[in-house]
Amino acid sequence: MNIWDNSNGLPQNNIYALEKDNHGYLWTATEEGLVRLDGTNTKIFDQETNPLMIEQTYYTFFKTEEGIWASADRSIALLEKNIIKVIDCHEIADKTWIRAISKNQKGELLIGTQTGKIHTWKNGTFGTLDFWQPDFPLEIFSFYALSPSKLLVGTTRGLYELDMIAEKSQLISSDSFVVQKVFGNADFLLISNPNEGIYRLKEDYEMELIVSYREYPDINSTSLTIDSKNKIWAGSMEKGILSIDNGKISRYIYPELKNYIVRKIIKEDNIIYLGTLGKGVAVVKDAKVKQLNFDVLHEKNIKPIFQAQDSSIWIGTMADGLHRIKGQTIHSLSTRDGLIQNRVTTIGASKGKIYAGSSTGISVIDQKSGKVINTITSKDGLKSHYVQAIYEDSKGWLWILTRHGGMHYYDTAGILHSVELPAEFDRTSFISILELKNKQIIIGTLNGGIFRIENGKFLNNQKLPLTPGEDVVYDIHEDKSGDLWFATHGGILFNSKGEFNSIKKPNGLKSKSVYSITEDPVDGIWISNNFGVQYFSDSELEYFKNNSEQDFFLASTLYNQEMGMPNSESNGLIFPAAMLDYSGKIWVPTVEGVGIIDPISLSTIPKNPINFIWDELSVGDQITAIENQIIIPAGVRMFQVSFSLIEFENPSQYSLFYRIGKNSGPWIPIENQRQLNFNGWKPGKYELEIIMLRNGQLEMNQTIPIKVEATFFETPYFWTLIALAIILLAYFIFQHYFNSKMKKDLEAKVAKRTLELSYSNKKLKIAVNEIEDQNLILKEITWNQSHLVRAPLTKAMGINQLLINYPKYTNVGKSKEQLELELLDALKQLDKIVKETHYMSENLQKK
Repeated sequence: MNIWDNSNGLPQNNIYALEKDNHGYLWTATEEGLVRLDGTNTKIFDQETNPLMIEQTYYTFFKTEEGIWASADRSIALLEKNIIKVIDCHEIADKTWIRAISKNQKGELLIGTQTGKIHTWKNGTFGTLDFWQPDFPLEIFSFYALSPSKLLVGTTRGLYELDMIAEKSQLISSDSFVVQKVFGNADFLLISNPNEGIYRLKEDYEMELIVSYREYPDINSTSLTIDSKNKIWAGSMEKGILSIDNGKISRYIYPELKNYIVRKIIKEDNIIYLGTLGKGVAVVKDAKVKQLNFDVLHEKNIKPIFQAQDSSIWIGTMADGLHRIKGQTIHSLSTRDGLIQNRVTTIGASKGKIYAGSSTGISVIDQKSGKVINTITSKDGLKSHYVQAIYEDSKGWLWILTRHGGMHYYDTAGILHSVELPAEFDRTSFISILELKNKQIIIGTLNGGIFRIENGKFLNNQKLPLTPGEDVVYDIHEDKSGDLWFATHGGILFNSKGEFNSIKKPNGLKSKSVYSITEDPVDGIWISNNFGVQYFSDSELEYFKNNSEQDFFLASTLYNQEMGMPNSESNGLIFPAAMLDYSGKIWVPTVEGVGIIDPISLSTIPKNPINFIWDELSVGDQITAIENQIIIPAGVRMFQVSFSLIEFENPSQYSLFYRIGKNSGPWIPIENQRQLNFNGWKPGKYELEIIMLRNGQLEMNQTIPIKVEATFFETPYFWTLIALAIILLAYFIFQHYFNSKMKKDLEAKVAKRTLELSYSNKKLKIAVNEIEDQNLILKEITWNQSHLVRAPLTKAMGINQLLINYPKYTNVGKSKEQLELELLDALKQLDKIVKETHYMSENLQKK
């Protein structure tokens, strides 16, 4: 039984109505709104989250071809995958209640009320059914459509037939006969009279009483329904439910519902849906995991389970001794019968004897008589009286593993031997054991890795790639390829050709710890853990073996309490921690009983068609139904896509993965959520792809196109404009750069030329100054020549002339010697002037 209540999805636990729509969703009406279930998740429809709703509480469901009509005090709502529409009925239900809803051949909605009126509704307008004119006041209880044109109306004053084509109504029963409910099918039509019982309505409208309420007064008539085999089902006003088949009544009592009345029932082939008063919705289904039917083991903490050669099953417990099951009988042993302790940690067998280990030694039981015949403790040679594992190998040696380095075996002669180990392993606890195909013995430990033994001799100890807290080897398995699998406190450790790999919670394990690994006779392995038993198919294991990625995820099926396990928590640190019996069934010990899984029968169960539905697109506060394509409005970057996989019988058998397009990388696992959140998508066309694996095998692939629309700023036209703008900008930048460069070059040339001209101007000024200086010198030279030279030269020339003609002159006044001296003096002055002029001339040349 799986219960949906206010702890896992319902807003409130009182169920008023229960029905499935045409898509397969299960709808329920509660005081706090409508709820849609798909087997994994719930969706609540209330006035806060759904603005269409006029009222919060709906009381009755009416199934039609277009969906479920739900009625409230003053409104009705059409439910089909979602709330399709809501009709305000205050106009016709102001002082009455809506009791029945149907649809006629014209497409008109027919609404029957507590005051006895039948109203029509079409195209947003209410009317009345004119030909419905009962002869006396009455209340309408129910409608049943015989065909699109014929309707049965159950009332407080009899049963009526309405002919919609002829527009006639006919009373077909006594007017004192109360018809509370009309239900069933065309071949098996039933009438419920609250005072008398259930009648079968025959073709000629004769009524046959088939169930008397006087005989079964606890039948809750509002819950009446039939299944596909025409079996009547009803809830009891006291406890449980009833089924009625050809007048034979069977009762079903569910401990989970012992204090709650069942109001509504839907019965399918393998599932019963129960709407209760106070306990929500209960889904009752065939258990995939069987349990033992022995009171002595009911809810007991089960430890090791072992099957002897005579097919008897031996079951150890936490504190309730040892039990042998043979056929349909069970025999129990405790300390009162000679057991060394009531807590059993391991069970093995050899030569017709059962060995039950405990924390104080071993009890030896004669397999045939079931009596304790001996005990084995540390006094008999065991290194510790805490026995962890007992195992018989192919040689007939009985291995006994204990704490404190205890690795022992009894040989075929019954002599106890201890395997000699290095001193460093004196405190090691040995907890699991397996004989490999090569006849070596491999032993698992508590924080000591694994040991290999051959012919009773220690070969080696191998450390495992686990942290100290994870290094607990609960179980060891060798597959058909000779690869080794270790169940550890850190997940599954896999060893192939000396290379290790691991499977942990991120890779698909439900629990960090794995207690047992059991290969079934069909096509997979079963592992027990704290959340139940997980099944991995061979194809998934091969995928794991050949996978080199670190972020892989393996599909699996979880069998837990919802699937029939007495408790989801399996037991570990026992040996064996699970057992495959001779018929191929797997026995799993849990903290509250034994779970028995039959892989062979499970593999033959017919598969229901997968009911996958794309549900809604959520963009902010806007929610729209998904049809054939998902369109994301322009500018939106965050959105949510929801879907449903409707499965109530065994939702855990499915593993879902998704990806965006075939080239987007590895498949991403989908856990229990049915919503995918996306963010940051660029405009364009995409494809959302979801695959579904059932029990590890690919069953279905669903794809839907997604178009992310672009804003103007994301369109090709915009980017073309941007490209043109960039080109123009580049052109103008180039032009600006080119002009700036030319300007700079010209300015540089002008500056250079200006500098050159300035330098030339300076040189010119210097030259002009020099020329002016030279002109002054030349002027001075010229003046010297014209003034200074003339006087001495003239004097010298005159004296020279005088001396030449001296004899001719008589009145000279000076002597010739005086004249010669004056001539010499004049020449000296002239020479001095010539030298000064020559000096000035040399200075002029230097300048």
